[in-house]
Amino acid sequence: MEPGQVRVMEPVLATGVPELVNYVYQVKWDGVRMLAFIRQGEVTLQNKGGKLKTTAFPELNCLGNILPQPTILDGELVAIRNGKPDFSLILRRNFALRPGPGAPPIAYVIFDILCLEGRDLRPQPLASRQAALASIELPQGPVSVIDNFSNGGKLFYLTGEKGWEGIVAKDLASPYRPGKSPEWQKIKHRQKGIFWIVGYTTNQGKLASLLLGFDFGQGIEFAGGVASGLSQSSIKMLQELLQPLAIPQPAVQAPVKLKTSHWVRPLLQAEIEYMEWTESLTVRAPVLKTLVLEEKEFALP
Repeated sequence: MEPGQVRVMEPVLATGVPELVNYVYQVKWDGVRMLAFIRQGEVTLQNKGGKLKTTAFPELNCLGNILPQPTILDGELVAIRNGKPDFSLILRRNFALRPGPGAPPIAYVIFDILCLEGRDLRPQPLASRQAALASIELPQGPVSVIDNFSNGGKLFYLTGEKGWEGIVAKDLASPYRPGKSPEWQKIKHRQKGIFWIVGYTTNQGKLASLLLGFDFGQGIEFAGGVASGLSQSSIKMLQELLQPLAIPQPAVQAPVKLKTSHWVRPLLQAEIEYMEWTESLTVRAPVLKTLVLEEKEFALP
């Protein structure tokens, strides 16, 4: 198994928590998937897409002290803000060739092991791989092994209370199979956030979708568009509110395909429910819930 050539095992999306015999449940950390190849004291990092990311996360050079070697670990890189994983923070680290001044700290949460002392463990059941992972003494540094839970329903409820992404259910008998496998299932919470309205698109002169911006801490950035949740009456109201705010150029750096959209001064906000952030930092499956005016929420008609 060589860095850049190993495909990771991925969970499939489930609509509910499977309460199955011989399953364990783990927190689904909202981060960047990363394999760590450890050989002769050297660490090489590979992301889910097969790209090498070693220089982006020098904190993980501490893994070179793990014995025995060669060893290959699988886990999630996360960055924490306000007590929970922040996908935008870890994504900025992932895009950078090297961490710059003020780069957010990261943590590596290990949940699987593919190789130990040169032995390919992928054909073995997850229970055996977890036993092998538990036998390793981790070095000092931002690394840890994920916790297992036996009650998936309770874990899902607790992650929802904390505002975390969700959980993963895993069959302890499952070998490590490349690609998506129903033996691993991810169950996600819908999330909510307050977004700036930076523009809108029209269809035959009528408002068709809102264009969104989000402040990740360095100013408002483009965050996608939303059409779900718009009613005929809310479309009329929003268009009347937004037309006087028109500006010739977008207040955010927008995708080229949206250059002909209508742009507005980002003065109005909306509460958006969504599934997750994409790797391009836009929201997936967004739904418009309420309009926020002067720190008050107004239900859309």
